[in-house]
Amino acid sequence: MTLLERYIFRRALGHSAGALTSLALIVWIVQALSRIDIVKTSISAAGNIFWIALMLLPDLAAGVVPFAILVGSVMALNAFNADSERAVMAASGASPATVAKPIVILGLLGGLAVLLVAHVIGPAASSAFQNGIRAINADTITLFLQPGRFERIQSGLVLSIGEAHGNTIENLFLSDTRNPKTEITYFARQAKIVKQDGRQLLLLSDGQLHRRDTKDNAVSVIEFQSYAFDLADLKPASNGDWVRTSERSTGDLLFPDPADTFYRDHPSDFVQELTSRFSEWLYSIAFALWAVVVAAQPRTNRQGSGASMMLGLTGGLCLKAAGFVALALIEQSYVFVPVAFLLPIGAIALDAILVWRNVDLSQLAITRWINDGAYALSARVGQLFSRSTGAEGAAGR
Repeated sequence: MTLLERYIFRRALGHSAGALTSLALIVWIVQALSRIDIVKTSISAAGNIFWIALMLLPDLAAGVVPFAILVGSVMALNAFNADSERAVMAASGASPATVAKPIVILGLLGGLAVLLVAHVIGPAASSAFQNGIRAINADTITLFLQPGRFERIQSGLVLSIGEAHGNTIENLFLSDTRNPKTEITYFARQAKIVKQDGRQLLLLSDGQLHRRDTKDNAVSVIEFQSYAFDLADLKPASNGDWVRTSERSTGDLLFPDPADTFYRDHPSDFVQELTSRFSEWLYSIAFALWAVVVAAQPRTNRQGSGASMMLGLTGGLCLKAAGFVALALIEQSYVFVPVAFLLPIGAIALDAILVWRNVDLSQLAITRWINDGAYALSARVGQLFSRSTGAEGAAGR
């Protein structure tokens, strides 16, 4: 890169890093707080919750990398215009490609980081998180539940035990009302915390399952000799189906064991996870190019920069939302697999054409409409604020 390109890259990288830190921390805090109920009955869980919640961070950060690049790049380009640096670049003969190149390189680096998380760091972190939750629930059941008491260990899940001797539990009762259509109650004379393939399971022995349909109150009773629960969320687990697709390596997803029960029952989940891992990195490049399209044109410092940021975020959110919908529809039809790839690839191609043709979106009617609307809204808010301040002052006098 030339000296000018390195300068643009450093500025965009600095703004993008700040945006990534802020976005990732906000999403991480929200996700961590939503899981805070797992520690309310376990002292050991409280000591390990930070480490367990930290395992959420790689996937969350990878999910916001494209938006961080978009926001950071638009901020950097707007700053160039505010300081008249972009006009100087244009006057000195710098082509649009000179401005676009460092932003695209930033998008490529972001895409590589997303690929690394998706195929290496993410599955390991997801597995560590789920195993941490399993360990917490195991400690909660064997160490902290008081015999004879009914404890709500999470919303819709009530558990009671007779006695606990190490990892062996006598007389376990479990009521599961998390599904509004069906209420399930488990009774077992004995339960054990066992390890299988490095994961902890709750294995019920010699018991009954009572299933009640909430529509007609019909009850079915099933006797069982053994019944396994995944301790991550206390749901029934058959052979291997507690290993989520997010925990599996890319090799396991590409070449699954034909005997895997979960793969036989839910092959679309494997296709969906693979499509996500191989397509998400493309959004970083698409968003980088989109930032160039909406904010790289020279402007005077009197022209507002709000429209470019609003247009950039609106376009990015629409593209990402369409990608989410395409991924979700893979469960219904594999036709949406190429759609999930074509969306970011098509956006990259369209943005590249707009950059190559040096199209100025600020001259489009929709951009002027957004700019005028944002200005009118800010003026209206300012008027309301000034009226409120004046009324408070008059009341004080």
